[in-house]
Amino acid sequence: MALFTPSKGFKTLDFQTNSNTRVTTSVSGKTHRRKIGAQFWSAKLQSPAMSKVDFMADYSFIVKQDGSFGAFTIILPEVSSSKGTVSGVITVVANTSTDPVMSPVAGSSKVGVNTVASGTLKKGDLIKFSNHSKVYMLTEDVDMDGSSVNTLDIYPPLQTTVTASHTVTYDNVPLTVFSDKDQIKYVTSLDGTFKYEIILNEEV
Repeated sequence: MALFTPSKGFKTLDFQTNSNTRVTTSVSGKTHRRKIGAQFWSAKLQSPAMSKVDFMADYSFIVKQDGSFGAFTIILPEVSSSKGTVSGVITVVANTSTDPVMSPVAGSSKVGVNTVASGTLKKGDLIKFSNHSKVYMLTEDVDMDGSSVNTLDIYPPLQTTVTASHTVTYDNVPLTVFSDKDQIKYVTSLDGTFKYEIILNEEV
């Protein structure tokens, strides 16, 4: 899948989580809540003013996706980068007796991992497992000592089961996205510069 690398980065970036909760109220006044559909991330991106050459490199890539039809990957500045200090390969491990709640099956919010390196992962960091494109956020800090099994607390819960053969991407995490609109317009100024704005939704 193609990676979109903007020519001049972005001037602004709005990032948000999206989930649907249906709330109903009974005659007695008791509320009932249930989730509908899957959680996904979205980003609103605004480019800086740039030359026509730089702009057309970006715009032609976006147009090639045919509106909302095509999906691509993007690494979002600041959002996709790790705030922790860990380096090296992080690998999923099977359920262990040290934490019976931890299980790498779909629906779990805890995943056991290990790594030969030491360092930290910080809550708010994004991660992705090697067997599917869904991106998750860490909800707790992780302090890895390079030897013991560590627990990743994630949101949303796993959408796909992971196994001991899978690895974790924790820095420069790519999101698989598509445009939320079929119409992608741009603005040109009298000084000859161009800019555009696009809203991207994570493909789930």
